[in-house]
Amino acid sequence: MLTGYGIRCLSDADAELIAQVVPAIPTFAVDDGFSYSIPAGLDLSVGSVVRIPVGNRRKRGYVISVRRGDVTGLKPIAAVSSDYPAFSSSGVEVLRWIATHYVAPMSVVLAKTTPPNLPKKIRLPELEDPARTPSSVHPSFTTAAANRKRTPATAILVRDELPAAIAGLLGPVVRSGRSAMVIAPTVIEADRLGRALEAWFGNRIVITHSRLESKVRTRAWVRMAAQAGNVLVGTREGVLWPVADLGIAIAVEEERPAMKEPQTPTMHVREVLRKRATVEKFALAFVGSTASTDLLDAGVGVVATSTRLWPLVEVIDRSEEPPEGRLLSPSGTRALTHAFNSGKRLFVFAHRRGYAPAFRCVQCRAVRTCSSCEARLGRGPVCERCGYESDACTTCKGVRFEPLGAGVERIAEHVGRVLDIDLSEPGHEKRVSVGSEADLAAATGVDLALIVDADGLIAAPHYRARERSLQVMVRVARLVERGRGNRLIVQTSHPLDPVIVALRRGDASEFMLEQLAERARLVLPPAGEVLVVETSEPTDELPDLAAERGVELFGPAPAGHGFRWLAQGRDLRAFRIGLRDVIHTWRQKGITVRVDADPRDL
Repeated sequence: MLTGYGIRCLSDADAELIAQVVPAIPTFAVDDGFSYSIPAGLDLSVGSVVRIPVGNRRKRGYVISVRRGDVTGLKPIAAVSSDYPAFSSSGVEVLRWIATHYVAPMSVVLAKTTPPNLPKKIRLPELEDPARTPSSVHPSFTTAAANRKRTPATAILVRDELPAAIAGLLGPVVRSGRSAMVIAPTVIEADRLGRALEAWFGNRIVITHSRLESKVRTRAWVRMAAQAGNVLVGTREGVLWPVADLGIAIAVEEERPAMKEPQTPTMHVREVLRKRATVEKFALAFVGSTASTDLLDAGVGVVATSTRLWPLVEVIDRSEEPPEGRLLSPSGTRALTHAFNSGKRLFVFAHRRGYAPAFRCVQCRAVRTCSSCEARLGRGPVCERCGYESDACTTCKGVRFEPLGAGVERIAEHVGRVLDIDLSEPGHEKRVSVGSEADLAAATGVDLALIVDADGLIAAPHYRARERSLQVMVRVARLVERGRGNRLIVQTSHPLDPVIVALRRGDASEFMLEQLAERARLVLPPAGEVLVVETSEPTDELPDLAAERGVELFGPAPAGHGFRWLAQGRDLRAFRIGLRDVIHTWRQKGITVRVDADPRDL
């Protein structure tokens, strides 16, 4: 109808459907999306993947809202590309939070919700009845989840095998007809865990990871999106997948670096699941042997299934030995030799493959640090945190530094000489393994594990080094199977270091609380926030933005072939929002930008 002013007003009955669509263009300029009319007979909803006209081309787009209104002048949506929506209305809230927190274009985040191929309708399998599962380590938690009652996130610390503990958590939820999600750090662990859970849940287990064919992952995506009662077991790529009637999500060892995307958006599984659980109202459990400082800071409740969460630890004190002595102490050599001659399985851990991540002064043995910001320095004199050049030891003014520890290859040669074997020959690797953190996921149970140089791990040049070093050494300890004489041996020059004390105690809770207090003092995550911005060319806009938003800024420091800035403060939300416009301007100039929220290696 027309009013007296000639303006056309529509009643709800007259109004037509309009979709707000974000085109698949990786830029902040399209974050709010554009309005398109929905042609009659076109079946779509929030989350639908569509084809839309953008200029003279057709592009993929994601529907983020549907409303009624005047469609005059609006271009119509050309087609719906998939048979299933990739997210829900509540999911849009989570996705917008991710785009803001990780300073990423909305279209890039939306693409993370979809499978490799456009999903089409498939014939869904008839689900098998789950077998009787082990008793839950937290029965009230899983009962509430099965009954659709809201539950607070919980950290569950276990000593025994993870599959049985996870099956106990999943059992009541799956038997109630609801779905579940289990996210593991690596492909090897996700596949191994999924195969183990099949013993209880049969064909309800849906395994997904990057090594599977695209059509297999797409079929897995459809099953989870369309059929309740399944259990998704996968790596971080599946954390944003839509799940029908999701009752519980479980993150396995959330503190691991593999649980965080290395490229923008640098999403962390822990934070994404916490946000999803709050919005979508499902139970959330974090399962492992330690509760990270991030979980403690978030107030997540902790339930431990044992007073000691990993096997016995023997510490070898090397403080009286010369700085440039042998890789293995006499005690370590005797332990390896005796275990090998007794037919036991050995794992020798080295904290690096390449050059040392930390150095110490030859004269006073203090870890090398920056004289300006006290960050730990690597091989070169320039600090990666603030760009300051430091030549001398901050403790004794010495100028000679040595790397902490040795690499895998050198240690393997030394172990071979000690045991009088050639580790490169077939057969020996079944009883003797030498590896770094990258090898732990594939390692199986051993009788004796030995950490050659705990100090190098503890002294790594980043602010999470102490927490991470304990978590890594706990993983090594958990390789050791139960049995008389089985243990972890740790070589260190600092046997009274809090990290070593916590490791020997078999419980990290007190140590993590101390670390949290220290981070609060330094305004570092999780008590504060850190954001790294790396650019391919020098820029000068960040200091003004930081000053305007009350943020402390360090840099620029050299970073590979570009430059690195580090922003630090208690709350960086305003800085993140302002940074979006700055990055948009940079990219229009052809400058490559990478943003890392809460970097793990600085």
